[in-house]
Amino acid sequence: MKRPTDDFLPREYIEHKQDRRMHFAAISLFAVVLTGVVIAFFITRSDWHRVKEIRDQVSIRFEEAADQVRIMSELESRQERISERAELAAALIDRLPRSVLLSEFINRMPEDLGLLEFELTSHLLPPTEVDSNDGPRNKPRRGQTSSEAKADPRIEPPRWRTEISLLGFAPTDVHVSAFLSALNEHPLLKNVSLHFSEEIDLNELSVRQFRIKVELGPDANFQTVTPMLSQAPQEFSQ
Repeated sequence: MKRPTDDFLPREYIEHKQDRRMHFAAISLFAVVLTGVVIAFFITRSDWHRVKEIRDQVSIRFEEAADQVRIMSELESRQERISERAELAAALIDRLPRSVLLSEFINRMPEDLGLLEFELTSHLLPPTEVDSNDGPRNKPRRGQTSSEAKADPRIEPPRWRTEISLLGFAPTDVHVSAFLSALNEHPLLKNVSLHFSEEIDLNELSVRQFRIKVELGPDANFQTVTPMLSQAPQEFSQ
């Protein structure tokens, strides 16, 4: 609704005044929008700076973690090599001292039982999966590629399977059975078997001659065995 005084003003003046008000309102609105855009830009820029700082810190931590992982891989690789050398060195040491091994049999013999022969034979076991690319010899160490593992294969220590053959005599088969049972209870003796037991004349005495065979696995180690006192059954003493 026009005011009464507007009837006395020229139409051009009134239209010019209205245009000026609209221009002022548009400029004010544009200034508000521009101010909001500028403020949003600076806020976003500040957020991006913070994001960049966080990203840089994360990158630094990843690099530090990668260095630590690399150091750990090198240490574990060295430890594996030292362990392999220790196994090779241990393989050169005789794990079956003859004196200790023989005492393990003698201390388990019943009274009146004797040995005529003690034969020990060792067989070299073939390497494990020598021809396989995925075998233990070509298995990559930590931090090592497959091609590097093939170029530098692991040296597998030699492994032996040992067989022991005992030829002896006893008054009766009961003595032989007691000796066989004592050997079966030994934790390091495997596949204890009686091959024969027969009656023969020895020095004009009738006795039982027997042969017992025993196997020792590649991990058998008699170096840690303390020779015990005789535990032979005493019920056969005469």
